[in-house]
Amino acid sequence: MIAFRLSCIVVIGTCLVACGSAKKAETADDASAADGNADAAAEIAADVTDLTDLGGDDVDPGTDVDDSDTDQPITDATLLDIPDGCQKSCKYTATGLPKVCGPDGCGSVCGFCGSGKICAPDQLKCNEPCVKQCTTLQGKTKMCGDDGCGYGGQCGVCDAGFNCGIDFLCHPNDCKPTCTGKVCGDDGCGKNCGVCASTEYCSDAGQCVKSVCAGIDPKGNCEADVLVTCTGTGAAAKKIATDCAAILPENTKTCGFDIAKQTNACIQKICKPSCTLPDGTPKKCGDNGCGKDCGVCPTGWGCPAGACQAVVGAACGGIVTVSGTCDGNKWVYCQNGTVAIMDCAALSSTCVSSGSGTGCQ
Repeated sequence: MIAFRLSCIVVIGTCLVACGSAKKAETADDASAADGNADAAAEIAADVTDLTDLGGDDVDPGTDVDDSDTDQPITDATLLDIPDGCQKSCKYTATGLPKVCGPDGCGSVCGFCGSGKICAPDQLKCNEPCVKQCTTLQGKTKMCGDDGCGYGGQCGVCDAGFNCGIDFLCHPNDCKPTCTGKVCGDDGCGKNCGVCASTEYCSDAGQCVKSVCAGIDPKGNCEADVLVTCTGTGAAAKKIATDCAAILPENTKTCGFDIAKQTNACIQKICKPSCTLPDGTPKKCGDNGCGKDCGVCPTGWGCPAGACQAVVGAACGGIVTVSGTCDGNKWVYCQNGTVAIMDCAALSSTCVSSGSGTGCQ
């Protein structure tokens, strides 16, 4: 606005000065008229100086004041004049959230998007420009049809006498379709010979073939601890089975619904530890089912069926050095600090523990 007023004043000043000069040339003796023109020019110059100083150092008449590159919602105070009776709308009806860009319905706007951004259809955010999808999944260029960015955008328009087919190519209106021997696929004129069921795909030969991914949910299926997913489409589709329980550390994950990803995935197992055998016998050692121990055996000892078992050469542990103990018909004793085992049955005797000691008798 300041730049506009400056321009107007300069133009008026120029006209007055020019008119004054012409007057002086015509009437050389009219000195008072010339002096009046000079005074007017001086006043205009002073006005120009005053208006230049009005904005201070913060206003440059030759530049746009707002060159921000960021998204800018604006308040009621900055909106343009609202027509009488108009009800502006800068809130999204469905949610009540404030609109950050786009028209307010009364000739003004709710805000501006930064450079290179586009106001979303709901006016709640500024989006990066949409990248047009003018290449098919098979990598072929689309000659026509939707570009994937909405608002009626097209990858191209067919000439008169042609129509856009399902293959995104332009075909003559008088094209003669051929579907002999085919139950699906392109008829040669951009239309279908038929459509396969959702569990099938159309082969290159125009036949419906059951997909290896038939029955697999797009979010994946859980079969106990196994996650079943599918990748690719048509003949390139592959079924993938992932055993979640086999992921290290083992038995810590299972297949379940991942809330964050909104799909089935291998998630952390909610484990319930148990140190009891199926017959109710307490376990003295071994895994509790959640990656921890029910108890710890002496160094080198085994733990079959949840009970500590001595192994030849292992540390003696709780074995009495003098006499040892009977394990069934075996005499387990300590020799030079390590476990020794004697099979009494091999000696045609029996392992006995008595007041006099333990051994094969």
